[in-house]
Amino acid sequence: MNHDKQKFNFALDQWPVELILMIFQYLSGRDIFFSFYNTSVYLNQILKSYNHYSLNFLAITKEKFDEILSFIDLNQIIALTLSNEEFTGGQFNYFLSNYFLSYHLFSNLYSLTLHSIKITNNEYYQFVQALKQWKNLRILHLIQIHLADIDDRFTLAFHQLDQQCLVKLDHCEQLNIIPLSNRLHSWKSSCLYDIDNSFYRQQWPCLRTVKLTNLWRTSINHLFDLTPRLHSLTVECEIDKNTSPPNFRLVLDLRELIFSCQNLIFDSFIKSTGLDQLSKLNHLEIRCNTSNDEIILNGFHWEEFLSKTYLYLLKFDFYFKYFQQRDLSLTTFRTPFWLEQKQWFVASSHCPYSNNLELFTVPRFNTTMKMSRSILETTSNSFSYLNSHIHTFDYGSLVDKNNNDEHSLILHRYEHIETFEFVVQNKFDSTLYLVNRLNCLLDLNSIKTVKFDVLRGWIVNYQQIFDLLDHMPNLSKVILDTWPKKDSWLQIKQQNSRVTFIELPSIHKVNDNRLPSGLKPIFTHLFSSIKHVYLRVHYPELCYQLDRYSLPWNHLSSLQIKYFFTCDINEDQDEEQRYNQWKEILLNETLPQEVQRNFTYTDVDNKLCLWFGEKITIEQHERIEEISGGKLQKKPISCCPYRKCLLS
Repeated sequence: MNHDKQKFNFALDQWPVELILMIFQYLSGRDIFFSFYNTSVYLNQILKSYNHYSLNFLAITKEKFDEILSFIDLNQIIALTLSNEEFTGGQFNYFLSNYFLSYHLFSNLYSLTLHSIKITNNEYYQFVQALKQWKNLRILHLIQIHLADIDDRFTLAFHQLDQQCLVKLDHCEQLNIIPLSNRLHSWKSSCLYDIDNSFYRQQWPCLRTVKLTNLWRTSINHLFDLTPRLHSLTVECEIDKNTSPPNFRLVLDLRELIFSCQNLIFDSFIKSTGLDQLSKLNHLEIRCNTSNDEIILNGFHWEEFLSKTYLYLLKFDFYFKYFQQRDLSLTTFRTPFWLEQKQWFVASSHCPYSNNLELFTVPRFNTTMKMSRSILETTSNSFSYLNSHIHTFDYGSLVDKNNNDEHSLILHRYEHIETFEFVVQNKFDSTLYLVNRLNCLLDLNSIKTVKFDVLRGWIVNYQQIFDLLDHMPNLSKVILDTWPKKDSWLQIKQQNSRVTFIELPSIHKVNDNRLPSGLKPIFTHLFSSIKHVYLRVHYPELCYQLDRYSLPWNHLSSLQIKYFFTCDINEDQDEEQRYNQWKEILLNETLPQEVQRNFTYTDVDNKLCLWFGEKITIEQHERIEEISGGKLQKKPISCCPYRKCLLS
């Protein structure tokens, strides 16, 4: 194996730089680095000289984050994505703190994306200093950005941007958008308004993309008046009789239009809205939950309308709901226009929880296994294509051989399943038989996440479950819905080293006899490669046991602790105070003593996300011991001073 690798590296060393750089064009910055780094001196030199790194640091480990930024020159980065999401808690602050003296080195940074960050006052002013030095920045994309105690609502930051820099905002309602009149390029929001209604005070000549989830009783035509050069519009809420009908004649440059409506009457809708005037459309999607107009169910009619009206239309999707009493044939959708020229396919199915039927394009609206199994007729000849947008498979019980749904399942093979859910009630008669049966229904190689539940009171062979997981080579995440019986994991003889993320069941009881000893074999005996752990707890006392949980601290990359407030506390007890007191002890005492690694964190909606880095140095360790021996030692880790703890 080593000999083959040496030959492979030797062959790459003979390739010209131009050819390798052409390969780099098809890879992300992270893929480039980790695929070629340290394979040879020649390739390391190319990596050092490559000056078009686009680095997305979502879901990256802290060690790899540091490794990339310490190897390449910062002026080689043209695009950067930072996030405080669940796997990288505190990444934004970590970046600002560690590169405060190096902001000027990001001289070629062209695009910056910030994702899921609650910006504090200190972070904000550090970020302003960074923007002052990033004069080549041309795209600033902010996604789910929230502000904490920042009075100017990002105004100062926006004023630092170069005049040529465009801004994209996704669900950032707290931000002041007035300074962006000539630079706001994309806006996605929950509704057509902001905090002080500043959107309606000016024109938005640069705005090209708008996505709304709620019209908030506002005329959408007001939006059109302010955005004459709009290219893409998505309205996820229904345009009903209480909403002014849109006048698409005001936005004739639209290329993409996605909207929902009620009781669609085709001819009157076209006449009142001017939908037929949007000659530049290349993507049209219509949803209608109620309609008595038979025209919209006729493929001949749509073929004639679309052919004459939209010469550049590449993608057309629809979803219509109609009464079951009507007999509908898909013959009108089987013409060469639908099947050959456009290759647009449709299907009809039963509507869940009602007597209505559905007519929709596939695979766009065939997104659930339940809908797939209820399809009555389709113009698609490929079940793989038909089910290509279905990524979650809920199998139910794995041991029920007399499953009435199995006959309908056997007609559909789901080849794009990434999440597989099942319930275990008893021992399997044969693991091999179960694997063969599942292979007939789905591609086990595509599964990345498994979620399973073990019903209480049933005798379960956990070795059989692990044997099944071994047939999923790309499995990386396991979600446990219920806690197993104590010591039941001891049945398993061989661990699974591919799983790196585990989500544990909720912890409800302080005196649960399965904890904390029940956690130890999960990390030591079953999943030895765990890097990400998600915990849900209902009492802060449970979190005080973290020092006894035997978590894989040495190689843990992220830890998420979601705390759910309880409703059974006394009136004189402040649960928020209980949570904050536990958090202080966790961050200042428990983790420094147990982990002995550098870490950052974020706390949003009582979900604590920790991001772990390198080992603490000797000097840092001595500092921790000094602190632990000082005033912090007065706080006991093993019990809660504000409530009688069953552990003490």
